[in-house]
Amino acid sequence: MGVIIEESGLRFGEYYENQVFQIEKSPQYTKSLRDNGIKTCEFILRKGKKLYFFEAKQSCPKQIMKDIPDKDEKKKQYDEFIEEIVLKMRHSLSLYGNILLKRQPQDNVPEKLANPDLSNSLIYLILVINPPEGEWMPEPELQDDLRLHLKDEMRIWGIESLFVITPQQARKKQFII
Repeated sequence: MGVIIEESGLRFGEYYENQVFQIEKSPQYTKSLRDNGIKTCEFILRKGKKLYFFEAKQSCPKQIMKDIPDKDEKKKQYDEFIEEIVLKMRHSLSLYGNILLKRQPQDNVPEKLANPDLSNSLIYLILVINPPEGEWMPEPELQDDLRLHLKDEMRIWGIESLFVITPQQARKKQFII
C-alpha cells in the first residue's frame, strides 16, 4: 500500500501504487493539455475488474445557488457546474484512451493501467461531494443530469454507471479513509 490522494478535504486511499493513476497530476496532462483548456478528473483507480474515474468537489449546485435570488442566474450556475464535471469526465476518458492507444506517453502510468485487458472490466464515473458544512444528501437530479450529458460517452465506453456520492458513502465503499 502507500498511495493516499488528498482532494477537496478527503483522503482517498490507501491504494497500491499499481492500481492508481493520478491523471490530474500526470505529465501527460500538466505539460501540454492543462494550459489549453483541457480538464481532468482527480485520478483513475483499478480495483479488481472495476475501473473508476474519480472527481471530488467541496460544493454542489444547491449550495452554490442558495444565496442567489435570481432564477436565471441559478440555472446558469447549475449549468456551469454540470458542464465542468462533464468536461472533466469526457476529457479524462479521452486522455486515458489516448494513453492506452500510445498516442500519449505511458510515463508514470502503472502497468496495470497502461496495458490492461479492460474487455471484462466495469467502468464507473464517481463524483464525491464533500461540503464544508457537513452532512449532505445528493440531489437525484444532479446524478440524472450528469448521466444525461454523458450518455454518449457512457455508451461508447460501455460505462456501467455514474454516481454522485457523499463522503459517508465513499467511506463505506472503502474509497476514502
